[in-house]
Amino acid sequence: MMSGLLTDGTRRRSERSGGRRSERSRSERSRGERSRRSERGERGYVLAFTAIILVPLLAISAMATDIGAWYDEATEIQKAADAAALAGVVWLPDFSKARSVALETAKANGYDDAAGNIEIVVTQPSRTELKVSIENDDVAIFFASFFIDSMVITREAIGNYVLPVPLGSPKNYFGTGNLALSAPAGSKTATENENMWAAINGYCSPREQGDPFAVRYQENWPSSGQVCPGGVSNQQYVGASKPQYEYSVYAPPGRTRPIVVHLYSPGVSGNEERANTISNSVTWTTSFTLRSPDSTPFDDSDNPATTCAGVGETNPRPYGNFNSTAVPNAQTLWGKTWSRFCTIPATAPSGTYLLGVRNQETTSNSANINAYGILASYDGTGQQCDARTDAMCPTVNGRTWMSVYATSNTTQASLFLSEVGAEHAGKTMEITLFDPGEGGDTIEILDPAGNPVRLDYYTTDWAFSGTNQTSINVSDCDNFPQVGRYSKCRFNDRFLVIQIDLPADYATKYPGSKWWKVRYKFGSTVTDRTTWTVRIIGDPVHLSN
Repeated sequence: MMSGLLTDGTRRRSERSGGRRSERSRSERSRGERSRRSERGERGYVLAFTAIILVPLLAISAMATDIGAWYDEATEIQKAADAAALAGVVWLPDFSKARSVALETAKANGYDDAAGNIEIVVTQPSRTELKVSIENDDVAIFFASFFIDSMVITREAIGNYVLPVPLGSPKNYFGTGNLALSAPAGSKTATENENMWAAINGYCSPREQGDPFAVRYQENWPSSGQVCPGGVSNQQYVGASKPQYEYSVYAPPGRTRPIVVHLYSPGVSGNEERANTISNSVTWTTSFTLRSPDSTPFDDSDNPATTCAGVGETNPRPYGNFNSTAVPNAQTLWGKTWSRFCTIPATAPSGTYLLGVRNQETTSNSANINAYGILASYDGTGQQCDARTDAMCPTVNGRTWMSVYATSNTTQASLFLSEVGAEHAGKTMEITLFDPGEGGDTIEILDPAGNPVRLDYYTTDWAFSGTNQTSINVSDCDNFPQVGRYSKCRFNDRFLVIQIDLPADYATKYPGSKWWKVRYKFGSTVTDRTTWTVRIIGDPVHLSN
């Protein structure tokens, strides 16, 4: 009986358990069906969402391709603008030629101003700058057309032609020794002595007398006396018909009066009027030539001779054996006799006129020095002016090299060296002095504020060098003999190279004048026959933006 009850109870529990399992199975099946329906719904949502964002994603991806192409096009335009600006700027001040070259260069680089979608604008922001702007207003568009209708790309470049630094004078005269103080009272600026004459040596002068380009021989002054011809040929000698030295006479634009170029004591006759004559009884001819500016600034060989407008003026003109008070076209200025060499008409082109000078070749006894002066004044009145304070002042500068006879009746003398603009900030200035300082104590380089600067120096034969100096010792003319040379001075017949680091804050440090000077310190009065040049290390043609 009991067993039957147990069997029945067990059966009932089993039935209840089976029912519960059945209910769970149905519930699980229901949840599975709902899960499958949910998964199907999610798959549909993802598909729909993907379909929605796929188009813009594809468009953006495609636009990235366009953007890459635009960057490439912008780079090519910039390269063309750079090339055009650099090629054209060297033709200034002839803007028409500069523009033509810039357009041709841009065309050669794939951008033709004649094309409908290309516009090239060439302008001249300053005397030495050329700006080229290239615009492509129809850049190719592919997938980006979903968002924009057109694309315009413009790039520009400014080419800058850094002119050689002016040498020796910011004024309208050069190499006038102590004459400036005798100028008349109508001068625009306070006068000051230059403490140097412009100079050129005779053909047979020994090179060690301070002139590396106008003399034919070197090592031709042994203890037995000067020899000509003889010694060793001077490899720096400038022969043929080329000028041995040149000066820049700048005629400002906008002038309304003629500029007259005068020469003081231009010949060698043995009886010069100069207070500091350094010639002897030997006479020889010195020739001067003035040439006008043209459209090829990198080629001086084709500059035409200037047509001088004054009565009796000839160009070129040789100055030979005559008394300095009776020079051709004599005119009294500053209480002295000058030769009226050439009148540049008011209607003549503005720009730089080149005044060349050379000695008479093959004159075997011309072993002396010709020291002379140059003056350029409006109407030939001799009125002094200074370009630092007067933009219309015609200036006279040494060009490339200036050969001078430094002289002063004091134990110290400061001489104008070069004008260095703020565009050279952070660069290195290199000064070369040939055969400097004989008989002196020291040489210093003064910045525009009048302070000695630190410098490095060496001679090109590496006999002498120094670093981080504020002055250069030029003393001792007894202990440095050289073969075939008379002088035993330290830098005799040597090129002395000086390097100075220009400050990065140049414009701030030197807000006024940018002229540097050389200061001589002697135990007695200053006297030195020498030749100088200055350059800024770096490419004169570069991009300034």
